[in-house]
Amino acid sequence: MTTINTRDELVSFLYDGSDYYDTLVGVVRIGGELLAEAMANKYRVIECFFYAGDEGEYIEVDADGNVVDDSIYY
Repeated sequence: MTTINTRDELVSFLYDGSDYYDTLVGVVRIGGELLAEAMANKYRVIECFFYAGDEGEYIEVDADGNVVDDSIYY
């Protein structure tokens, strides 16, 4: 399982390759500054990472950085 620590890594993982994921649950873990960002808000989410603007995408994580829910926009 891949650990993603920064927004740049997240954007690269999602949008720079040829692989498209319906969900990140069970595919990646969130760590580093992205986990700190998620833990700093009430809902434990990372939002607004779609490179072309905010389309309502989010990644919800637990305290260990496991993705528990998401909505990814391509």
